[in-house]
Amino acid sequence: MKKIGDALLYWLFYALTGCIAILPRPLFYAKSDFLAFLLAHVIRYRRKVVHQNLANSFPELSEKERRHIARKFYLHLSDLILESFFLLHASPKRMMKRCTYTNNELLEPFFAQGRSVVIAAAHIANWEFLTTAAPLIKHHMLNVFKPVHNKRIERFLTRSRERLGGSAIPMQGILRAIVQYEKLHIPTLIGLISDQTPPPGNYPWLEFLHQDTMVYTGVEKIARQFNSPVFFCDMTRVRRGYYSVTLRLITNTPNELPENAITSTYMQLLEDSIRRNPESWLWSHKRWKRKRPTA
Repeated sequence: MKKIGDALLYWLFYALTGCIAILPRPLFYAKSDFLAFLLAHVIRYRRKVVHQNLANSFPELSEKERRHIARKFYLHLSDLILESFFLLHASPKRMMKRCTYTNNELLEPFFAQGRSVVIAAAHIANWEFLTTAAPLIKHHMLNVFKPVHNKRIERFLTRSRERLGGSAIPMQGILRAIVQYEKLHIPTLIGLISDQTPPPGNYPWLEFLHQDTMVYTGVEKIARQFNSPVFFCDMTRVRRGYYSVTLRLITNTPNELPENAITSTYMQLLEDSIRRNPESWLWSHKRWKRKRPTA
């Protein structure tokens, strides 16, 4: 009976999200405006976290300016939620119209050399739209994700991420997947989102948005292990529901750089991107929950 109940819930949710996804654009974003009001003023979703993160990251701004960013952030957050429904149901043609790529041709020489590339992305703009690159590039796309506790949600996310091609790979299985494709002589594009808080461990600390910040080094480790070029994925919102991506080369010789140089450059490029579009980053994330040891 439990399996039948799970299946019914799955298809009910799929149907409901489909109804939202096909709404005309003005009505779709009117619903998003209402959801933003609920998140910010009724549910008050992580309001203290959002305002504290903004205060620590932008001490040079006035309280009024930071509150303005917070209001725009909640609008952006609600857009992300509803746009995830759109990505689950929209036709490939409609999906690909929503995200443009300015310089994907930078990847082609590395494909010709048989080299895989690493794309360092972040929780900025709408990172789920990055899966629309799969039909446009020659590399086989590996979308690396951190598994969530709710397996039903993970099924929806995996379905959405693999609709246009490529493979969704859990974080713990990425090295095995890369090796398998290397053995088959299939160059891959390894997409990693690296701005989360790492688990306790031996990770470097950098200054990021005026704060001591523990950082992941997965991008750098994979690049060094497979001698892969590294690009920063600079994603911006053009207007509501539409995004643009520019690739910025960090290095094509990862093993010639000092330790943590790739990670440091990535974090600096990310900070520059956040400062240009502050409302587009995921301020509700508890990014600075770990404190640097004082010893």
